[in-house]
Amino acid sequence: MAHGIPSQGKVTITVDEYSSNPTQAFTHYNINQSRFQPPHVHMVDPIPYDTPKPAGHTRFVCVSDTHSRTDGIQMPYGDILLHTGDFTELGLPSEVKKFNDWLAVSCWCAAADEGS
Repeated sequence: MAHGIPSQGKVTITVDEYSSNPTQAFTHYNINQSRFQPPHVHMVDPIPYDTPKPAGHTRFVCVSDTHSRTDGIQMPYGDILLHTGDFTELGLPSEVKKFNDWLAVSCWCAAADEGS
């Protein structure tokens, strides 16, 4: 878990003390914070799905655990879709095809992780 600290136009990367022990990190942050949030990370509010993308920017859209329930999702315009977690309910080939069809219609450059 690294975070950057701006210093005269340069960014210094410092390594979180728990980086070498993920179990200890989860335990520490889970106990000491209401939600898992490493230090120096500030939560941001989501923007409305129809907010225009500023020129010259790349918009990442992040979703997870859709479990074959992509019908009716109002996805914001974006350049890259990151889908983490389960995108199927049971892992059936028909669910994988449905997910792939959804991605094709959405015209995404996508990275997906099938989850557990």
